[in-house]
Amino acid sequence: MPHPPRYDRLSVWLHWLMAALLLAQWALGWWMTGIAKDGTGARAWWFNLHKSLGLVLLALLALRLGWALLRPRVAALPQRPALQRLARGAHHALYALMLLVPLAGLLGSVFSGYPVRFFGLRLPLPGARWDAAKEWLSAAHHWSAWALLALVSLHVAAFAHHQFVLRERLLQRMA
Repeated sequence: MPHPPRYDRLSVWLHWLMAALLLAQWALGWWMTGIAKDGTGARAWWFNLHKSLGLVLLALLALRLGWALLRPRVAALPQRPALQRLARGAHHALYALMLLVPLAGLLGSVFSGYPVRFFGLRLPLPGARWDAAKEWLSAAHHWSAWALLALVSLHVAAFAHHQFVLRERLLQRMA
């Protein structure tokens, strides 16, 4: 079966939905850490929203990975094998970080001693307060989120190079 020249609608939809949610998560994560612990519950509300969106991203990633195994692979761009391997490695790293960031955040929350809520619904997750694990996982969440932002920036720069310098019309593959 020949490789299609463009991505299917579900793949495109998942790509852009996840991109928008990831950008929202970075902005929210950066902003919410500055909210004071004033006893009003506002800080907890924003943190719970961040956790809920992270779980949505985790579910979308599972759907995206499952779909990627089922759909036909899109034709590779005509480039040197070394660049193809580099692009494939960068995509694998993107997927690994899209998995690591929410998992580290979720597990850090589990060990925080506070309940984990999904849009207000308390999730029955096992785990007791374990400060050392919570701190380590929170640091992993924080730094892997920055690594993901750096890789997404590289992804956008590579897109711009292929689209505007090499004129490979990548947007048509994702439309």
